[in-house]
Amino acid sequence: MRKTALLMTAALALALCAGAHAQQKTSSPWEYSGYSQKEYSSYKSFSAFVEMSDGVKLAVDVYLPRKGPKRDKFPAVVEYTPYSRAYINPAFALLDGTGRTNLMGGEGAVIPNPFCLSKTLLENGYAVVIADIRGSGASFGSRLDLMPRIGDDGDELLAWIAQQPWSDGAVGMKGASYMAMSQILTAARKPSALKAIFLMVYPFGYQDLYPGGVYSQGFMNEYSKLLKQMNSNLLKTDGAMFPIMPTAPAADEDGDGKLLDEIPLDKNGNGSFTDDYAYPEDPNDPPQYEDGQPRQHLYFLATKQHAGNQDLNAWMSAAQFMDTTGADLGFDDQWSGIDGYALSPIANVPAIMESGIPIYHLGGWFDAQPRSTTLFFATAKNTNPSKLLMLPGYHIIMSPFYEYFGDSQQKYMDMIGREQLRFFDRYLKGIPNGLDTEPPVTLYVMNSGLRQEQEWPPSRQVSTDYYFADGGALAASAPAPGSMQYKADLSHDSRFGPNKGNRWLMFIIPPEAPDRAELDKKCLTYTTAPLERDTEVTGHPIVEFWAQSTAPDGDFFAYLEDVAPDGRAILISEMPQRAGFAALHDNDTMILRGAARVNVKPELPWHGYEKAHYDPQIFASGAPVKLAFDLHPTSWVFKKGHRIRVSLAAADWPTFNLHPALSPANDPASPGNTVPTITILHGADHPSRITLPVIPADSQ
Repeated sequence: MRKTALLMTAALALALCAGAHAQQKTSSPWEYSGYSQKEYSSYKSFSAFVEMSDGVKLAVDVYLPRKGPKRDKFPAVVEYTPYSRAYINPAFALLDGTGRTNLMGGEGAVIPNPFCLSKTLLENGYAVVIADIRGSGASFGSRLDLMPRIGDDGDELLAWIAQQPWSDGAVGMKGASYMAMSQILTAARKPSALKAIFLMVYPFGYQDLYPGGVYSQGFMNEYSKLLKQMNSNLLKTDGAMFPIMPTAPAADEDGDGKLLDEIPLDKNGNGSFTDDYAYPEDPNDPPQYEDGQPRQHLYFLATKQHAGNQDLNAWMSAAQFMDTTGADLGFDDQWSGIDGYALSPIANVPAIMESGIPIYHLGGWFDAQPRSTTLFFATAKNTNPSKLLMLPGYHIIMSPFYEYFGDSQQKYMDMIGREQLRFFDRYLKGIPNGLDTEPPVTLYVMNSGLRQEQEWPPSRQVSTDYYFADGGALAASAPAPGSMQYKADLSHDSRFGPNKGNRWLMFIIPPEAPDRAELDKKCLTYTTAPLERDTEVTGHPIVEFWAQSTAPDGDFFAYLEDVAPDGRAILISEMPQRAGFAALHDNDTMILRGAARVNVKPELPWHGYEKAHYDPQIFASGAPVKLAFDLHPTSWVFKKGHRIRVSLAAADWPTFNLHPALSPANDPASPGNTVPTITILHGADHPSRITLPVIPADSQ
């Protein structure tokens, strides 16, 4: 009996301990439990058209949790995308209309956009809504990308969601890149239902396509083609940046449960839809369908309107100044008054700060836009509940650097999903999970690991100068007067790896960490002696140097590198700068010109980039020109025995266009090129240097 009683007591104690353990609550970027749990094992979905105030209909997919607790209403999280809310794959024709799951996890022939549909949120009791922006997917209308009307549509879309019988009235938005910009445009309209936005890897302004005043042609050339192909609902599996599938139709017009037959046949009777019908201009030339049934031609008419989209690359490549307007480019209609300020997400910051809406900022140290992420956070953190998470990712956060640091990429993909859930639990469901009381900044300090901070940049940083010196030295103190000359090499190309990628190309992610040792042979380099101790650099590096050139103007590309004892030179940060924009201006003017101003933080060099700010003869007098500009923010530990290097180049082609004064043909092999000799000055009178934000070892 006594033995049985002891066993029962032990079992009860274990049960109580297990129960207590099950009730423990943990909330941090590393772990989240006890506040929210998976309750639903499946979902149901439906499509709809939502009509805007100007008559344009947006295609929307709604996903609702099922197979769990019975609830009639859910908070909703929205993705608002130009990349199709869902695709349809003709290879799955046999599954079309059957409701069976396909190889891509969709139903029938339809594949939900995998970057938009969050099963984690559905499992935890959120509705997920994915909408096609006007001029894309199955939505009607046409657009100029980033135009203000996209935000107006977002406002109306959220009002519609809040009124639906399945909505509890609380709406959040999430998404990366363009889907972050569409959030910013929408949030600036201050929709009453919008409670929080989760922004990932996004450009902050028009100048992100002209970093330092130099056009990012490599990305824009391909991206513009990709948008046009996607928005035309083509089926293209080769020769594109990505395989392209048509958008899933938003309406089953003949009611047979199938969607592939809503896509018209081409004029040859094939299933690959092309816009070669003259309908509706010619009523006698209506689209034809495989089943021969009559339709309203919703898919055809929506796609035909997409032909009115403005070509983004054609617009941007011609609009080289912030104040270039549509009228300057020859437009006299609805586009005439739009300029670089109007097309900058940053222009919406004052309204967002007035709204006080909570914002989660997620960026990648090797993305093309970590500067945007950190500036928006630092500028709005006192008016909007704000979180910042910086990881060592390229665009869409994927990166070879996780493995370079001996870490797991999947661990951080899981972290992002967990952080989205924590964020929306706090601000859509009102769960007091402590997200708003913990340190607001989480950084992946490269070569060290994750760390939380109270602000960006860390206030304990020590601005530490490393001076350019003769012989290519990077010295701790100002050297004797001197200079180094560099014969510009217009063939310098920063792409690396077998797929020729870099941060600026965004969707072409190199499979290994970038080693610039060979590329530096085409550059002017300055390198320290081996470091005597580990040195952490966290913040915004700033280069400042005095230059002369035998050409009237030119471009400079600065690279910050970690040189290992074996000679590898790993790229840490970089930035271009057009010399003609050497003059500095109030960095608050990057948001709005001549309007209510916001104190943009941190205080970094800003060059205005308006037409009046540009001097095409900046070097013509022969006098030294001072150039000062910040590199992308970073958080990197240079290990003991490694060296710090700054490399300067005069071109990065074909990622960026060549300066037209040097290469009118934009071709490094053109016989008509001007190849200048550049002189960089050193010494007390011309203290050329890089200033690094060093974190003292005793404060890390």
